[in-house]
Amino acid sequence: MKKILFILVILPLLTVSQNSYNMSLLGTYEWPTTEGNDIWGWVDPVSLNEYALIGLNDGFSCVNISNPTNPIEEFYISDMNTTWRDVKTWGNYAYITADVTANVGLLIVDLTDMTGNTYWHVTNFTNPNNSSSVEFTIAHNLYIDENGICYIFGAGSNTGSNPSDGAIFLDVAANAINPVYLGEWDDEYIHDGMVRGDTMYAGCINAGDLFIVDVSNKSNPVVLGTHQTPNAFTHNAWVSDDGNYVFTTDEKPDSYIGSYDISDMSNIQEIDRIQSNPESNSIPHNTHVDGNFLVTSWYRDGTTVHDISNPHNLVQVAYYDSYPGSGDGFDGCWGTYPFLPSGIIISSEINSSNNQTAKLMIYERGFSGACYLQGNVTDGSSGATIVGA
Repeated sequence: MKKILFILVILPLLTVSQNSYNMSLLGTYEWPTTEGNDIWGWVDPVSLNEYALIGLNDGFSCVNISNPTNPIEEFYISDMNTTWRDVKTWGNYAYITADVTANVGLLIVDLTDMTGNTYWHVTNFTNPNNSSSVEFTIAHNLYIDENGICYIFGAGSNTGSNPSDGAIFLDVAANAINPVYLGEWDDEYIHDGMVRGDTMYAGCINAGDLFIVDVSNKSNPVVLGTHQTPNAFTHNAWVSDDGNYVFTTDEKPDSYIGSYDISDMSNIQEIDRIQSNPESNSIPHNTHVDGNFLVTSWYRDGTTVHDISNPHNLVQVAYYDSYPGSGDGFDGCWGTYPFLPSGIIISSEINSSNNQTAKLMIYERGFSGACYLQGNVTDGSSGATIVGA
């Protein structure tokens, strides 16, 4: 019997540079006297122009990126200083939360006015159907679902009231500039999360768990399932398009993206985990599902992309390392947004080369789906299966 030896030779790609793989930089925009935080995108429904909405330590910026090689800031709104500012949109409005030091409530910006002069700070939210209400002046994050329900995460107040630091439910579809309070969930502190349909996927960072909550009844949310994440410091969570899987990040050094089968929410199963740069102590931040890809901001490792078409076997297919340093510092890439119709990916930089320079990064996709080699590996002498190979 002939024995055939297969040798797999992997050659380096000559087009790959040291700081990027399957992604190229199209353009940047800088704010040289402040640091950056989160980012979101918006498309003008009339002109179809695309915009980057950037949180800065000292305010909020709207940048026209329709020509990604020449981004232009349309307006900037100065606001109280904070390290944490997060942005989401509903219709023609941007909603911005600010945490810890800002005490400005919810900033609502009319994006049809590109002078930046039409905006409101709202701190008190009432339910017109009864006497219930809530007031908050700070919040860590927010998400707005497809029905125009805004979920405020990690809220607090400087007025002595006691708002939920889990999730507060506000209806922005009913009244964009005066949202209506619908209810809340306060079993755990939520650091970040997202909602699809009537299901909330919450990163409960202090508990170290992913929480999945039925929020169909805003006055009586029900926990459907929980699962501890790999490093027990659950930062954010995002559900797959088919609703069968969830992906999480832990905001700790040398942490993982976690992949979970949630087809049975009462019995959530972790099915894979992956790091961007093992043993470098780098810290993942926010991850987003974009079809068959997972696009993640990874602080000092930049913007990373993983193929999730097989959630049991995550494969990194692209990255752009925008920060010159490495390790476990909170520098470099804060957030990324992959959902613009043009296909470009936009990311926000906290700083650049250890100085106070916030930066918008605009990337072109060069990646495609991963290849898989699958089979059984056995010992050539004994024929026994090699465990773990």
